[in-house]
Amino acid sequence: MRVIVKIVLSHEILQTSQFPHFHKEIERLIESGGKILMLDFSKINFLKNSELMAVVAIVKLVRDSACILLISAMSEQVRILFELTGLEQIFQCLPPAEEHPLKSELTEPLAGLHSLAS
Repeated sequence: MRVIVKIVLSHEILQTSQFPHFHKEIERLIESGGKILMLDFSKINFLKNSELMAVVAIVKLVRDSACILLISAMSEQVRILFELTGLEQIFQCLPPAEEHPLKSELTEPLAGLHSLAS
């Protein structure tokens, strides 16, 4: 198991019907030794209320497991939403990818979810 796991979020993953599977995969990654989870928001330009609640559920899960949660590629709209809700205080946001590249050999995909980094 890799220590750093990069997860590319999409609206499909955060939707109510897909989220339980995604949540279980996050739990599996943490149980198998994942220490740093990086949520890549590059495919997310905005968040609906239900999607925001899904992100908050991920935060709670990671926080309870003593793992580190990083955010990358956040759009301006999502950043503003996080500021308005106070969520920016609990996330560690990485600079844009061109300033801080993450090598793909440090990441591992989640099983069965096509929109995750490989």
